[in-house]
Amino acid sequence: MKDLKDRRQFLRFTGVSVIGTVADYLLALLLASVGVSYIAASTCGFVLGSFVNYCGHSIFSYEHTSHKTISLKGFGRYFLAVLFSLVIRLAAVAGLEYATSLPFWLVLLIAIGASFVASYVISTLWVFRKPG
Repeated sequence: MKDLKDRRQFLRFTGVSVIGTVADYLLALLLASVGVSYIAASTCGFVLGSFVNYCGHSIFSYEHTSHKTISLKGFGRYFLAVLFSLVIRLAAVAGLEYATSLPFWLVLLIAIGASFVASYVISTLWVFRKPG
């Protein structure tokens, strides 16, 4: 739990996540604007953002990791974390789309926020856990 309270780590994680989120958000909006369903557009954006984030977090977010720690095992763990975050995000998109008349851009921002919180906790405590 101490690692979750590391302010510098959280700020680095947030900075990397902003870059991944911008890529995610723009792709999702682009796809939705050409008629792709909100769920499919959100999923595609999430996949792109996840790729950007895994590489960025491995290199920049955690002091004990680097480009040398990027591995298939690490990516496998990250992929599982991403799937869990995706379920949270898609549930938020589906629920908000069903229960509200909010515009998609706002629904997407709320869903991204929910998946960000889940991603930080899982990434810090499991995927990029300090050895030992």
